[in-house]
Amino acid sequence: MLRFEYMPSDFHPLFLFLGEAADIAALAKLLRHFAENPRAIAVAEGIPGAVSRNELVLAPADDEFGMRDLGGRFAWKLTDWQAQRIAERIELLTPEDNKSGSEIVEIGSEGEIPVKVSRGEFTDDFLITRR
Repeated sequence: MLRFEYMPSDFHPLFLFLGEAADIAALAKLLRHFAENPRAIAVAEGIPGAVSRNELVLAPADDEFGMRDLGGRFAWKLTDWQAQRIAERIELLTPEDNKSGSEIVEIGSEGEIPVKVSRGEFTDDFLITRR
């Protein structure tokens, strides 16, 4: 099951996605779908069974890019090209011979929250019962 949550910090806030190969592949598939038809998509609705305490929407970029905190709700604002490239990067985590790994995604836009996509680096209950 894909788990995702905002990890606040005074110095290095992070938006964290956790899962195994199939979960990470589902996120990449959702990003590719968004790239083909850029419109607001709630991640929890686009990936059935995903678990989070945070509301997150993939949204077409406007004057801002990257992960944004909208007052407790989050929007990952991307262009179609950015979504496609991110999907390609995180798909590199999915081959069966990869047991673990991660990718940090940043667009380079001022004020964005870095996104970490992690496979096999945390226990299955992390972000569910351990937070």
